[in-house]
Amino acid sequence: MRIIVCGDTHIGAVFGLGRANGKGGNTRVDDYEKTLNHVIDYTIKTKADIFVQTGDIFEYRDPSVEHMSIVDKALKRLSNANIATFVIMGNHDYKKSGSSFTSSIVSLSATEYPNVRMLLEPEVVQVCNAKNEKVSLLLLPYRDRKMYEGTSVVEQSKNYDLHVKEMIAASTDGDPILAVGHNFFYEGSYTDYGGTEIMASPSAFEGCDITMMGHLHQFRVLRKHAPVCVYTGSMERSNFGDTNVEKYFVDYDISKKKAKFCKFPIRDLLDESIDLSGVGFADVGKVLEDALEEYDLKDRIVRFKILIDEKVLPAIDKASIESSLYSLGAFHVSRISIEAITKRIVRDNSILNKKDDFSMFKAFVNSQDIDSDYKKSLLKEAKIIMGEV
Repeated sequence: MRIIVCGDTHIGAVFGLGRANGKGGNTRVDDYEKTLNHVIDYTIKTKADIFVQTGDIFEYRDPSVEHMSIVDKALKRLSNANIATFVIMGNHDYKKSGSSFTSSIVSLSATEYPNVRMLLEPEVVQVCNAKNEKVSLLLLPYRDRKMYEGTSVVEQSKNYDLHVKEMIAASTDGDPILAVGHNFFYEGSYTDYGGTEIMASPSAFEGCDITMMGHLHQFRVLRKHAPVCVYTGSMERSNFGDTNVEKYFVDYDISKKKAKFCKFPIRDLLDESIDLSGVGFADVGKVLEDALEEYDLKDRIVRFKILIDEKVLPAIDKASIESSLYSLGAFHVSRISIEAITKRIVRDNSILNKKDDFSMFKAFVNSQDIDSDYKKSLLKEAKIIMGEV
């Protein structure tokens, strides 16, 4: 028996990494849909028995019709393939309503699909496949502090741990137990992540073959020994801080107690800075063009910062840089920032001894580090103006 666990999908997260796709949507949402369908394809093709999504299936608590449709279609494919499918509530799916709460995931059409379940409350679910292999799934949707007794995050986290232990104890029928949840693991300090979140102690999962948590966006194996604890990470790179971060989903063989971490084929991000300080007015365009050609931009989402001397700012503009980036194969240009480097003006009081205003100005200009052609043009205009005065 095999289970596929997909981390936080965050359908609807764009954050400047996409543009209009010409069909009323956004290219970044298209990326997320493609990645989600990759793991669905894998689950169906390899004939896995179970699929679990760790929560935060949407970026926003009130997802658009488009985003809900993407999820519904994906879950329908799993249901049609007779794969037991579970979606648990994440903090992004969690909506407080007075003293209670609800979630957008229960509004999905997928709630009516025969092999799909949405969970807002912790539950142990037993799954049996066609070979009569069984597993108990300890499914733990996001838990807010207010859901547990106590006046501090420490007390409330310990009560969460007690709840987990009680659920495991009630599942001791000899079947393997796997836990999937959406809270942080306790790693020695309850002040981590702002000190306001429920934290699950790894030791609370004693008796589980493996525990997989969403919520943290970075994939990480927290414990390799029993109880094995893994952060599944998010499905996609959500910002340029994730530029070099790989993303994985988990393929766990329950009978062999063996996990395979499968890399998502996601779009690359590129965040670079080009220093053009010291490059003259006449050369800066060509130097920048040559620098851009050094990068592999093919199908990437890119962001560039250009450092340039203030005096040559008029030689380049964002529109032409963006055009160059697209011509070099960039999929989307997220941002171009041009940062002017201002040099300190050298003061020389000796120029005040010159015989007239123009001579003083000429001495000042000659004392500065200014492009020679620009200097000639400046002095020419100054002579006309000062001559007229």
